[in-house]
Amino acid sequence: MRQKRLAYMLLAVNVAIVVLATTVMASAISRATAYNVQGQEAAKKLELPDAIALLAGAIAVVGSTIASGIALRSVATAGFAAVAEKPELTTWMLIMGGLAEGIAVYGLLLAILILGKI
Repeated sequence: MRQKRLAYMLLAVNVAIVVLATTVMASAISRATAYNVQGQEAAKKLELPDAIALLAGAIAVVGSTIASGIALRSVATAGFAAVAEKPELTTWMLIMGGLAEGIAVYGLLLAILILGKI
């Protein structure tokens, strides 16, 4: 039961990373709107380098999240089998799950760095 809760928690962390990445992307797109002297919105065209940067950020987040999911599946499969035989390996399984989650975090950080250049 505890392992099932852990798996759901790791899944929730992945979903939170994707939601945060979507928020960052939306923020970058909304910054592309400029304001004129009277304070009214003046539509600014999204230029090609900015569009490529947005696409690169999205690819970084999606790719890292998918890779993190694949890694977590392997960690969970092997970890649950190992913990069933040796319960003292639970800590190591948690550490390996955290390392797999790190892949998604690195992709999010890369997307933030890319979008910071827009």
